[in-house]
Amino acid sequence: MRSKFLPYGRQSIDDDDISEVDKVLRSDWLTTGPKVSEFEEKFCKYIGCKYGVAVNSGTSALDIAVASLGLKKGSEIITTPFTFMATANCILYNNLKPVFADIKKDTYNINPDEIKKRISSKTKVIIYVDYAGQPCD
Repeated sequence: MRSKFLPYGRQSIDDDDISEVDKVLRSDWLTTGPKVSEFEEKFCKYIGCKYGVAVNSGTSALDIAVASLGLKKGSEIITTPFTFMATANCILYNNLKPVFADIKKDTYNINPDEIKKRISSKTKVIIYVDYAGQPCD
């Protein structure tokens, strides 16, 4: 795992990173190979969980996370409209209803007061987005 800061908007790639990618590209495994399993195991150990699944994108991660909840069709998930479309798409893709709560002017993050106004008996989840690295309230 990387211990140095990852800057927003540009890569932080060193020669070790390039070497590891080169090894994978020269191997017989581009996806679902031993490096993926190794990453999943190390990631689980690092964060202290029993299971972990590597995916190809944040979009896939959101979809799997929402699907794993097993929510009934039509259940509501509150989220922010100020995000990449994958946040709402993962809700729609799982036959659920996105409910948008507006953002705070100073942080651009979802506004907790707006969330409270939108909670209903059908609300099952809140998906918040830490915009530009700013943590939500």
